Amino acid sequence: MTVKHAYECFLADRSIYCSPQTLISYSGHISVFFRYLTEKYNASVDVIDFAELPAGDNIYSGFILYLRTKGGVKNVTIRSYCRAVKAFLKYCYEEDYCKDYIKKVKLPKDDSVPKMPLYISEVSAIDSTFDLLTVKGRRNYAIVHLMLDCGLRSREVCRLQVKDLDMQHNLLHINDSKGNKSRIVLCPDFVFNAVYDYLKFKRRTEGFVFTSLRGNNVLVKNTISQLFADLKKESGVERLHAHLLRHTFATSYLIGGGNLEFLRAFMGHYDYSVTKNYSSLAAQCKMLGADIYQLDKIFFERGY
Repeated sequence: MTVKHAYECFLADRSIYCSPQTLISYSGHISVFFRYLTEKYNASVDVIDFAELPAGDNIYSGFILYLRTKGGVKNVTIRSYCRAVKAFLKYCYEEDYCKDYIKKVKLPKDDSVPKMPLYISEVSAIDSTFDLLTVKGRRNYAIVHLMLDCGLRSREVCRLQVKDLDMQHNLLHINDSKGNKSRIVLCPDFVFNAVYDYLKFKRRTEGFVFTSLRGNNVLVKNTISQLFADLKKESGVERLHAHLLRHTFATSYLIGGGNLEFLRAFMGHYDYSVTKNYSSLAAQCKMLGADIYQLDKIFFERGY
């Protein structure tokens, strides 16, 4: 079995249940692994056969060393590449294409710098940029607070439909999200009010909640990216980016007394270890009394 053929089988298997974005991520990260194999064996992955590799070679640990010899590559980046390669090699081992390369191989320690959540003053600066007398201002305010106060991803905001809004019970139905998963999240009254004010402005009662300012085209990722590029300049919050809002939601939820299992459900995380990453930062922020943006009390009244 050649490495390239095994990879094609891997992608075919993952395409059944992984999102297009995940498949693109696999492709990008594993291409670096293929570059390493090509340099090591002086041959293309089209012809490199797992069965013909030297018995003493561990191509997974070798790849880690290969990345570590590259100047300026941080451990957090190495870990990101290796997660994709690990998934590929695990699949190959389970399909009996190769030996178990990943057994007992440890990754470098995570050297990422914790990103502070948004402060109350920073959110106030962001909110001050919205002109709520305009369609644009109402739309952008609603988008930002769905991400900040409900933990939605950019993609989830773009795909949100009017039928997914349950204002009576303060619920949002998030369908076909990352990994083709769906979930239900709480939504504070003030966020619902912002969404419905925008919908009344647009005179729309069905279809996608958010559309382009000219016409009714569905929002795309580039629109959200441009929104945050503009907000960064207008608010003066230089570190602002879309994911920081979701990051703030998670950290603030734990600071406010929420538990990890509830947070995992709200965030839509498949892997519990991803949710646990917020615990340490939340504890530090609470211990230091940092003036972090606070979530609506609804999150600490329901389910307790």
